[in-house]
Amino acid sequence: MMPGTDREEIVRRFEALLDAALASENPPAGIDADILESVLNDSPDQAAPDQAANAQDNARACDSYALWAAMTALTQEIKLQGRAFQELNRTLTAQTEKIADELRAVYAEREQALRRETERRSRKDVLGALIDLRDRLARGRESARVREEEIAAADRAGWLPRMLRKTFSRHPAGATAAAVGALIRGYELGIERLDQTLDEFNAREIRCRGESFDPRRMNAIDSEESATVAPGTVIEVYRSGYEWDGEVFRPAQVKVSRAPSEVVE
Repeated sequence: MMPGTDREEIVRRFEALLDAALASENPPAGIDADILESVLNDSPDQAAPDQAANAQDNARACDSYALWAAMTALTQEIKLQGRAFQELNRTLTAQTEKIADELRAVYAEREQALRRETERRSRKDVLGALIDLRDRLARGRESARVREEEIAAADRAGWLPRMLRKTFSRHPAGATAAAVGALIRGYELGIERLDQTLDEFNAREIRCRGESFDPRRMNAIDSEESATVAPGTVIEVYRSGYEWDGEVFRPAQVKVSRAPSEVVE
């Protein structure tokens, strides 16, 4: 026998032994064939790989669904946050523009109020100067009228005073009277023009003479007994008062009448 043949014979015999050893045995006596078959089919060696594979597949499927759900929820949240941010941006922009408009309106109103106050203060100063100038012209006119009355009284006097005045006076009586009359006329023209200007300033002189005393518009600096007028009546004006825009700009200084005192015997 050849060495190769011996090797083949040995392999054949070994295979025969393996087949004999691995041949299926007869089922044990007393065990139902169906039960034995179900046990063999559900053996741990066969079930464990299948269950592990199914569990792995289920876990893989569960993880994919959870990841997709999380991504979907995150996308929706980002969209909601984006809308909320846009709405907040629009609200802040509108509020900013509203506040800016209010600030501009406040500053414009404040600037206008300051301009009006400055203008009012300037007009008040000018008005005070005009009223003071009118008072000076009025006093000058009254002095000129007094002088005119003195000249008229001298003309009505006897021949001796007239002779002395003609002798020692540098100016003729007629020229003096004419000069005084022209001076009075000049004062009146100036006062008339000032009254027009005061009227343009909306300033009005307070009527006092013959009126009842009004403490809101007048200051009583003197009083005099009088039986011809009612007590508390203005009988003389020392300084004229004025109203400006419905308010007292300068109160008048007046003399007020009072009731006569009873004579005690």
